[in-house]
Amino acid sequence: MGPGDDCAVLPPCREELCVTTDAVVEGVHFSRPAFSLEDVGHKALAVNLSDLAAMGARPLWFTCAVAAPALAVSEARALARGMGRLARANGCALVGGNFTRAQVLSVCITAAGVAPRGAALLRSGARPGDLLFVSGVLGEARRSLDELAAGREVPKGDRQRRPVPRVELGLLARRFARAGMDVSDGFAQDLGHLCRASGVAAEVDVDTLPGKGHGLAAALAGGEDYELLLAVPPARAAAFERACRRAGERVSWVGRFTAGRGVKLRQHGRLLRAQRGHDHFVDHPADGA
Repeated sequence: MGPGDDCAVLPPCREELCVTTDAVVEGVHFSRPAFSLEDVGHKALAVNLSDLAAMGARPLWFTCAVAAPALAVSEARALARGMGRLARANGCALVGGNFTRAQVLSVCITAAGVAPRGAALLRSGARPGDLLFVSGVLGEARRSLDELAAGREVPKGDRQRRPVPRVELGLLARRFARAGMDVSDGFAQDLGHLCRASGVAAEVDVDTLPGKGHGLAAALAGGEDYELLLAVPPARAAAFERACRRAGERVSWVGRFTAGRGVKLRQHGRLLRAQRGHDHFVDHPADGA
């Protein structure tokens, strides 16, 4: 039983249930009119599906809590259209939620998916010697954010307003990878989180990063790319790359995990300074999300 009662009624699950909660807030994660309400709905669901993708989980359902100063029926429908297209594409259903009045528009989603027992990709699974892969292209969301902030036209469907959760790649990767994480606060910063959880270090050849053409700072620290970081044992790397090519998923080998601590970024053999990503409690909203 979905929306209409005080609670959703959901069937028991034979697999492991992966649950995530994330919110997008006006003035922090988006601004209007640069973002349409359909953009807001899409992004709110996409950032949650990206968390499920990073775990190698298949999406099942989500709930949605909307807070807004005022919301006409037509505006609620626009939010729903943005979510609905993405939900249908990924096979998940809205099962409940809430509306309330607030000072600014925010959309908070809780999403759940499933993975076979013991198969979910955790941040703590990387081991020294594993190869570091990243999906897609880095820095595109930051480039779009800068263009929007400058008042310039950005093509519809850009990665800032319409991020693409890598759900299918996550399902594929759990057959090969030992650890996974999505890139929300910046490649270098999020890789650091994965390293700390796994108790390893990482060495990255920044010349191999997909998207360095958008600027090295955007690729390393731009954030909101919602690509996947994956730790793959060397013995499985070739098979993983072949499977990705067959599935039309772009992945790049950009480094490896080693014993030790921290993230070492090298360009032409030279060690670079650490790149800080976004901190929600330090950075000004205009700096990104």
